Order: sequence, then structure tokens, then C-alpha cells
Amino acid sequence: MLQLTQGGVTMFAENLKFLREKYNIDQQELAEKLGRKSSSSISEWEKGKYTPKLKTLNEIAKIFNVDIDDLMNIDLSISNQIYNILPIYNQLNDENKVATYEFASNRLEEQKQENVLDFPKKEKIPTVHNSASAANPTELTYGDTVVEEEEFERVPSAADFAVPIIGDSMEPVIRNGQFVFVKEQPDVEDGEIAIVELGGDGVTCKEIYKDYENQTIILRSINDLYEDRIVSPEQIRIIGKVVF
Repeated sequence: MLQLTQGGVTMFAENLKFLREKYNIDQQELAEKLGRKSSSSISEWEKGKYTPKLKTLNEIAKIFNVDIDDLMNIDLSISNQIYNILPIYNQLNDENKVATYEFASNRLEEQKQENVLDFPKKEKIPTVHNSASAANPTELTYGDTVVEEEEFERVPSAADFAVPIIGDSMEPVIRNGQFVFVKEQPDVEDGEIAIVELGGDGVTCKEIYKDYENQTIILRSINDLYEDRIVSPEQIRIIGKVVF
């Protein structure tokens, strides 16, 4: 049973802080642009505590004029540096342009040599094949799953197993069919994403929030198309935390 006790920097968290600082917007100002009175949520997002819902993600993307997929998946600080290369290069005189070209060409050759035998390292990890649903729970409980060893690149050190997520309720953070890595643990903090079993009703992937006043657990999708599901602590068993 989940105990109601109080209490990863994601790409989104890093990008949000980068964009806010790039445009000289403080946390309170961004909160006001999003219709919020307090900046506490902004602070928690930037710490990687949790990710806002899809509607808010879309609003943030519009404020900073970026694509939502880029906001979630691409290091925008690096993209910004690449975008600034050409204007700087154009300001160089001819001699320095030639020197820059030669330097870049040499670095490219070195990179090619480094990559000749640079095969991506893969790691085996137990993989659960009766996947967790990102919408409604699956019909099978965690105990009925089939586990096999499979190879993945960039397996988080904390991960104990991998599982494919079926459904779009956790988009854009987790895509339909995407494998996520899970650290087995019986509890998570508010806003963290977990794989959970609902007493005989299957396994699902959701953000977890604890309502201490009503002694209930809120299972929340990131996609706004899906409503919260409220359950009692006795109905839920946390299998593990998603560590991506």
C-alpha cells in the first residue's frame, strides 16, 4: 500500500530555465504570463520536480516561440549557439575566415577518426512486455507480465527494468510505444511519474499526487484530454519511478 508521507533534471527543465534567462524573464513574470499568481510551480519545473500539463506546455512554447517537441527533446542552448555561428563568422575578416575554416576542417577530420570505432554501447536490462497503459490500465496485472533481457543504449544507472508505454495520455513527455526505464521503489514524491498497479484493475503510467486532506491519491495524465483518476491508498501499489 502507498504510504501518504510528505514528500530528473529533464530536458524541459533545462530548456525552460535557458529560455527564461535568454529573454530576461524572471520566474514571477513567467508565472503571470501563464495566469499564475505564484512562481513556485516555475521553480519546481526548472528543478525537474515535475512537468506541467500539455496545455501549459503549449502556452510556454508559444511564449518563447519554440516548437513543443523541441522544448521537450532538444537542448535549445546548443541550438542557440549553432544559430549564432554564422553571424559571428560573417563579421570576421578574410584572413580570420580562412583560419576558422581550416580549424573547423581539422576538427571535423579528428571527429571522423574518433567515430570510426565509436559504436554506441548497449546495455542489457530486464524488459516487461505486457506494457503499462498511458491511458486506462491494462487488463493484466504486473504479476502476469513476461520479462526478458533486451539491449538499450543510454540506460539510466538507477533503472531496474524497462517497459513500453501504450497510449497518448502522457504525451508529449512519453510517446505512445516509447520504452521508459523504471527504478523499483514503493513510493514517489508528488509530481513524479510512476508505474502503478491498481488493485486488480491493471497497470498504468501516471504522475502521482497525494491529497493529504482527503487521504486519496491522484493519478494524473500530462495530456489534458484525460481526466484525473482519484483512488484510495489501499487501491494502489507503486511498482517504481520512471527515470527515463
